[in-house]
Parts: sequence; structure tokens; C-alpha cells
Amino acid sequence: MKKLTAVSGSLGGCIVAAVLALVSQNDHKLKTSPQGLAFIANLEGCENSAYQCSADVWTIGLGHTSDTKAGDMANTEEIADWFIEDVATAEKYVERYVNLPASPKFDMAVSFVMNLGVGNFRSSTFLTSLQSGTFDAACYEFLRWVYVNGKDCRKESSNCAGIVKRRLAEKEICLNGY
Repeated sequence: MKKLTAVSGSLGGCIVAAVLALVSQNDHKLKTSPQGLAFIANLEGCENSAYQCSADVWTIGLGHTSDTKAGDMANTEEIADWFIEDVATAEKYVERYVNLPASPKFDMAVSFVMNLGVGNFRSSTFLTSLQSGTFDAACYEFLRWVYVNGKDCRKESSNCAGIVKRRLAEKEICLNGY
């Protein structure tokens, strides 16, 4: 894994399409579909410089948090490498706990782990439903994950409405595909 490096000056804007183009050229062996990768990347947003997400976690690139701190900067190649590594890690955890074929449901399980972490995935009724084979019920569990640091993201004053939109989109893809 490449380490974050502090870079002075602007690196230009981070463009999701440019990162995904690099990801598609890499022989990464990811199980997540190209549509799933694009879905996750677009919802994570793309930032060259570290910022604190709505959960107050230092984040850079496409949702990368490992070893990220204030002042860190990244280029498109680093962001693509981290995205592949982060998705591969999320896939590993999904596959550890449930046997799903490559599918939109698998992609949305990876999206869940990428956004909420493996601890939340392990303890979720989303996972319990997947394990029991009640796949449609599992998809509706996304709608329960609308809180960030105790804030209800369904409330306008919470400033995290993007979480609610993400959960609705994850539910729809989980149920109906792309």
C-alpha cells in the first residue's frame, strides 16, 4: 500500500472518471462490478486533499481513511490505488461473512462495508438477512443506517442528507439491480 504524502501546492481537482479509468486499466481482480465501482466512487466523492467527513474521520480520495491526517494530499494514481485496496478489503470482509455471487447485492454489501465499516456490517441485520437468504428483506435494512455520530440524517439540520440519498440508492440497486 502506498503511503500518504504531504505535497505542497495544488494537485488539481480529483475527477472520479479519471480515477475509475485508472482502476479499469489495472489488473485488480476485484469481484465488484464496474457499475458497483462507479456507484461507490460517485457516492464517496473525490478529494485530493484530506478532509473530515460527516463522521469526523480524516478522509482523502474516494473514501480512503487509513493513515489519513490533516494536510495530506494525493494524486490521481494514489487515489486509484487506494480505491482498489479499499474495495478489495471490503470484499474480503463481505466474503468472510456471507457467500454472495458477483451481483448488485454483492456490490451493495461492499458499499455498506466501505461506508460503514466491517464492525457495523458484522453486527447488522443486513448481514443476518443476507446469511439467512432473505435478500429482499436485507435490501430494506439500508434504510436503517441514516445516522452519523448520533445525528439523524433525515433531518435537514443534520447536514448529512447525502447519507439518506445513498441508502435509498443502495436499497434500490440491491432490490432491482442497475
